[in-house]
Amino acid sequence: MSSPSGPDADPPFFKGLPGRLLLVLAALTVAAVAVLLLRPDDPTCAEGVEKVGEGDDRQCVGLTDGSHEFHEGLAHVSEEIAAENAWVDDQVEAGNDGASYVSVVYLMPLAPQQNDSNTIETIRHELEGAFTAQYRANHEESDGSSLIKLLLAHTGTTDEQRRHTVEHVVEQRDGQRIVAVAGLGTSLDSTEWIVEELTKADIPSFGSVLTSDSLADTPGLVRVAPPNADQAAAAVRYLSQEEHRDKEVLIIQDVNENDPYTRTLAREFAERFPAPRLVDGEPFEYDSSHTDIATYFSVQSANLCLSDPDVIYYAGRSRDLPDLLAPLKNRQCNDKTLTVLSGDDTSQATQQDGFDEVQSALRTGNIELVYTGLAHPDMWDEAPEYFAEDAIAAFADDGDYDRRFSNDTLHDGQAIMGYDAVRAAVRAITTAGGGRDVTSSDVFQMLTSLRGANAVPGASGWISLHNDGSPEDKAIPIIRIDQEGHLTIRTITSASGTPYVPELATPEP
Repeated sequence: MSSPSGPDADPPFFKGLPGRLLLVLAALTVAAVAVLLLRPDDPTCAEGVEKVGEGDDRQCVGLTDGSHEFHEGLAHVSEEIAAENAWVDDQVEAGNDGASYVSVVYLMPLAPQQNDSNTIETIRHELEGAFTAQYRANHEESDGSSLIKLLLAHTGTTDEQRRHTVEHVVEQRDGQRIVAVAGLGTSLDSTEWIVEELTKADIPSFGSVLTSDSLADTPGLVRVAPPNADQAAAAVRYLSQEEHRDKEVLIIQDVNENDPYTRTLAREFAERFPAPRLVDGEPFEYDSSHTDIATYFSVQSANLCLSDPDVIYYAGRSRDLPDLLAPLKNRQCNDKTLTVLSGDDTSQATQQDGFDEVQSALRTGNIELVYTGLAHPDMWDEAPEYFAEDAIAAFADDGDYDRRFSNDTLHDGQAIMGYDAVRAAVRAITTAGGGRDVTSSDVFQMLTSLRGANAVPGASGWISLHNDGSPEDKAIPIIRIDQEGHLTIRTITSASGTPYVPELATPEP
């Protein structure tokens, strides 16, 4: 230690500085600390993913290769996708067999909020199916075409978040070699806006579970699911069978102006069902955008007994089924079985909050619940003639899906539909040439060619497209949900009654 009168061996940094400079440095230090304390949180969540929105709506949205998890419930499937994309990068970097790649973006809300139609389970299943299609395209069905990278895009729940994500996808089209978008979530008005923006950028879309007829003739959109018009036709056919043909029907519909799924489902059924078999009076209408739906249904249960229908055709979302069925189990007219028949959204009922109320109604209310589904694994045994063996091989025991996701279920159909959406995109890519020079514009041009001899052999049934982007006579299973939550197939039909299967070409002599 130096003596009190001698120089310091390690003098303080500020010692000896002019007083005015010292004050300036001190002020700058205080200001820097204030900025650190007051600035908002860093908006960057990961590369290509940013926080967008205000307050409770603020969340991470954007585009990732799977390395960012938008929800903890998607951890495993995100890891599988990230690993497969890394493998593709390794193949391209090594130049193996001249390997190249193109990207398909799986775009939808990936972190469900309260009152969303989708649950995290159904979202996870859909991504698992999409990954399975990617894996098969890269490892089992490659014919010299480019390898497939699968990117994930979370659109969030607000217009601002959707706009941010779609703009980012468009910006990354060339850099990430994006040639198609798949998934797209459920049939909402916002979905149509997303497709329109992608179409403006010359990027084609392949919807997995989009069924609203308002989306027909949307340029650039392919739908692998049967539209509501076909589901309504299938429902009418079911109610025309011998055991149902004398039953009277009451329509209950959600008139939420932002939900074209419910609007078009009710309209298409009403247009096809014989008017003399509809009960007197108007349909029961409710609006799911308002609160206290349960009270409405409770009040209407008395009017339902006055109408005394044998069947309710329910054009609503599965999330509202508990509110519908709970008061029906205590209806005064429960001396006969009441059948509730609905559309494909009911496939998610078993995973919705409140399903215990649905089960209670089915146990004690003399109620049967059936719906027109999109896919179910029992279809393949029930009517194997309508399905291509190669398409369903991915879901066999110890197949590509089972080896990675054996703890998950196929019964809600979401994995099968996610698989088919990516499978259809891959078929369009291959048809467009499949090589390193394929662009989104090339794939766009091929959409209406996916028919007949070039129909897509989907696990949910053959996909042969009309010019409006919807599949011709797609297979539709009629599915029953019992009081234990088990799903079983009643029958397999289509809009015409017979699912589409391409005719074998006659060889030239």
